[in-house]
Amino acid sequence: MTSRRSRTGLSCGRSGAGAPGSFAERGLSPVVGAVLLIAVAVVLAAVAGSLFLGLGDESSPAPSVSLDLEPAPADATALVHDQGAVLDGDRIRLRGVADADALVGRDLAAGQSVTVAPTRDTVTVVWFDPDSEASYTIAELDVPERANSASGGLSSGGSDALDSLAGDVFTTNASGILAIEGDGGDVGVVANTGAVAATGSATTDITGDGDRDVPFVDTGGTVAVADASGDVTTVAQSTDIPGSIETSKTRLATGSWDGSPASVFFVNENHDRLYRAAPGGSPVQVAAPGDGVQAVLGIGDIDADGTDELVFADASQQVRYVDPDGTGGTDVEVVANAQAGSNNGVGAGTLADLDGDGTPAVVVADGSNDLVISREASGGGTETIALTVEADEAAKAPLTAADVDGDSTPELVYVTSDDGGRVVRYVDDVGGANTLRVLNDDDGDAVVGSDETGAT
Repeated sequence: MTSRRSRTGLSCGRSGAGAPGSFAERGLSPVVGAVLLIAVAVVLAAVAGSLFLGLGDESSPAPSVSLDLEPAPADATALVHDQGAVLDGDRIRLRGVADADALVGRDLAAGQSVTVAPTRDTVTVVWFDPDSEASYTIAELDVPERANSASGGLSSGGSDALDSLAGDVFTTNASGILAIEGDGGDVGVVANTGAVAATGSATTDITGDGDRDVPFVDTGGTVAVADASGDVTTVAQSTDIPGSIETSKTRLATGSWDGSPASVFFVNENHDRLYRAAPGGSPVQVAAPGDGVQAVLGIGDIDADGTDELVFADASQQVRYVDPDGTGGTDVEVVANAQAGSNNGVGAGTLADLDGDGTPAVVVADGSNDLVISREASGGGTETIALTVEADEAAKAPLTAADVDGDSTPELVYVTSDDGGRVVRYVDDVGGANTLRVLNDDDGDAVVGSDETGAT
């Protein structure tokens, strides 16, 4: 007790009063209260000001529009602008269609439309901010059902005939080009294609009839395209260019690049020149890279600069790309960590937006029979899908990306090496679980492909 009184006395001595509730203690409470009230007032004012000025909003700078997909004549599909801001087509990229640049060079206003060729069940419209080049999804649209088109040119070996080439994966056998309508779907031979040496993906309507065409080069060096009805159109012959057209360990691509008409892109036998050709025209030399060119992977904005690049594997299978330099010339750049393997075929893969960010990655089958996904051109990293089991290993042959299981996301589709029996397999949940599955036909049997022409 004495100790407590002594401490109280010392405290009272410092305060100048002898009882609890001294002047100092009574004077401190109002000061603390005033400070707290001021702090609360400042916080409330800041919040109110941010709400009043709109500083609390995180609204997207993308234009506000209402878009729709509607069936169009000749089994086509139209992207329709219903209402809202005028879209600058140079700022728009379409995902899930054959031509991602369908709006480039034009504006799309309310009441207007553009014809597109969907490759997935959902089409995504992406807008790029001109100030930051950040991308924003402004619409995700379900593709409407279309009337089945006639497909008398496809024989399916007992299955019903395929309706179209939309969304198909292609490989080859002794009869010609084999079209695969996804996992568990119909499998049939595209009529009139004959002995095929190399193919490419059906991403573009080359002939202008409203249907996409699959490009191929036959064993005689003729470049042609075929549609679902079996109509084959010759695009170029070996006699049209110096040095003939390459027929082995190569890949073709289709599309429009640097203002060209819809064309087939291919290389010559000397592996020193890259050409394009459209029906009714003569082949045009696109580039003569110093490191040569062996196979064409595709067309896409892999470096996210707003301009499409033409991506190819050079004479040593290093993946490179041709970039228009704005003066009528071209620049050739290397895609880091993208070296394709070569054996019976060449592992020149594909371009695919696997993570939905609007920028395609470059995919190859490398010299170790693994799948390599390179995003180096756009500042991303590299991912390797190691296929350590012989039955899973990828043939050093072309591969592709397609939504084969109907989940609205692309899978990587490839043909296994000879040790794997040349079975067509796919990687599901790319970048996630990377689950390996066999691509089966509608009878439940594994589809067998070519380890030369691969899967395109």
